[in-house]
Amino acid sequence: MILDELVLHNVGTFAGRHAIELTPPARNKPVVLIGGLNGAGKTTILEAIHLALYGSLAQASGRRTGSYENYLRSLIHRGVPHSEGAAIELAFHAHQQGSERHYRIRRSWRSTGQSIREIVLVSVDGRHDNALTASWSDYVETFLPRGIAGLFFFDGEQIEALADLERSRQVLASALAALLGLDLVDRLSTDLAVIKRRHRAQHVPKELRQTVDERRLRVTEARQAEEAAATAVATARGDKEQADKLAFELTERYRAAGGELLDQRDAAEARANVLKKQFVAYEDELRAELSEAAPLLLNKTLLGQVAAQARAETAAARERIITDVLAERDAALLSQLRVALSDDALRSVEQHLTADRQTRAGAADVPVITGLREVASIEQIATAALPAAQRRVEQLVQRRAEVRAELDQAERVVVAIPDAASLAPLLAERDAAAAEALRLDARLVQLEEHLAALRQELARADASYEAALTKSAQAGLIADDGRRLVDHVDRVQVTLERLRLAAIQRHLDRIGALVLEALGRLLRKSDLIARIAIDPKTYGVQLTGPGGHPVSAAALSAGERQLLAVALLWGLARAAGQPLPVVIDTPLGRLDGTHRAHLLERYFPYASHQVILLSTDTEIDDAAYDRLAPHIGRRYQLCFDPATNATAVEPGYFWE
Repeated sequence: MILDELVLHNVGTFAGRHAIELTPPARNKPVVLIGGLNGAGKTTILEAIHLALYGSLAQASGRRTGSYENYLRSLIHRGVPHSEGAAIELAFHAHQQGSERHYRIRRSWRSTGQSIREIVLVSVDGRHDNALTASWSDYVETFLPRGIAGLFFFDGEQIEALADLERSRQVLASALAALLGLDLVDRLSTDLAVIKRRHRAQHVPKELRQTVDERRLRVTEARQAEEAAATAVATARGDKEQADKLAFELTERYRAAGGELLDQRDAAEARANVLKKQFVAYEDELRAELSEAAPLLLNKTLLGQVAAQARAETAAARERIITDVLAERDAALLSQLRVALSDDALRSVEQHLTADRQTRAGAADVPVITGLREVASIEQIATAALPAAQRRVEQLVQRRAEVRAELDQAERVVVAIPDAASLAPLLAERDAAAAEALRLDARLVQLEEHLAALRQELARADASYEAALTKSAQAGLIADDGRRLVDHVDRVQVTLERLRLAAIQRHLDRIGALVLEALGRLLRKSDLIARIAIDPKTYGVQLTGPGGHPVSAAALSAGERQLLAVALLWGLARAAGQPLPVVIDTPLGRLDGTHRAHLLERYFPYASHQVILLSTDTEIDDAAYDRLAPHIGRRYQLCFDPATNATAVEPGYFWE
């Protein structure tokens, strides 16, 4: 089965006619990605598919309150009159009896005063079929039984419910009953109980009939009270969701108007003041630095020349002293040599000594400019003090510039903060809406507790009524035929229960293996779970590790429990053996990055031949989109316009 097209006309937030093509363009691109922010209409698409297929028997949603007519009335877009009404069309094709058949279901409804008129039209291969239209509720069960629809069309809340292994038992019970056809056994058991009760009631003695009647009346009253309380809870839940939506919208308006900035005024002003103090401190440090050696950096070259001149003057003075000493030595030496040397040798020595003194006298011929006797202090300033001062000044200048930039940004934030008086009305509306949402939430909790108490009261009344019937039947069953009938009903009920357990046990091993295989593909951890078993009586999921030791659900992380829930749905869907599309609303829930990647890479592309994902931009974000992109065949975005209070369907995803 392939869903080809969904048409929404004045349904929910969709004003006018919107057609969404859903057929995957290729086998390797089975994913149809539909993105939308909260309140844009993603859940409406999932509900529309359920409604088109099953009508009044569609799986009830959290937003469905009261009767089916009230539900249809609530789906009509608020911007159009109820007399104009709304419509849903779903086109799909499936292979039946060796040939491909194309179906199109159209459900339209409009208000006719106090009631809703619904029209259903079914066409096959482009031609209207009256017989199929009349029997559609039975015919749809042949290729998509309503009992297993929850395995293929579900939302993130269902995954979270299955992630709690205690809460998952009811889901598993209903899914297994639908898969194995046990709903027929349940109906037969119920019918037998009714026959047994009626038969026992017909044999109540006169002295006990009044007691039975009183307890039956008590059961009727308790059931009526329970139904009224259930209706009140459904209405309160709808009111609470409307209040939550209004509070969310007002919070978004408050944020868009600058409310978050207003809430952060004190922090922004405090940061600006801190940055001002840092800026002043850096300027003070710069002034202190400039009062010492730093100004000499302006004449760094000249200071080096002074140091070189001072060194030259010191060397020249030293040469002059040496020259004077050598002149005295040379005179004494020549006087001694005149006795021992010839005139030529003496003249040669005298010339050598004279040339040496002249060379040294030339080196000592340096003009005195600085007159400095100590050169080390000048060199210490030029080579050590000034480079260190330059580094400190450069660091201070850089830090001052950085703080100046941060201060400018902080002051711009402070200036951009709106006036508190201008947002006061919107803030009051938001707070009032939040308070109303809290009040309705408390009222809903109170009503749910009251409903739970009434259900317990109904259970006690039922038990009391059954006890009275049993007592009366035991006292009044005189005829052998009556005894045999009740006895046979009891035996048949025991046999049916055995049949149920045997049928479940026969298929549970295969289902457990399919769930384990799915979990292995999702986790790819061979050392975590070695076996998954489902208790045929309690429907509890039992996990076993590689060593044969039981694994508690508490030992799994929250992400691993959600992947286990996905594996349960995947395994049950595979056990159904029907090639059906998968539609998932809010698919990633509260998963962390690693487990999201597992679903994106290992589940969504292989969950079915057609996978429709209804996601927000935070669930399938940029990184998740890149992982899933090779498998995406079609992509749409639901764009909600608050000005018109309507959603438009645009091609492409959020950032395309």
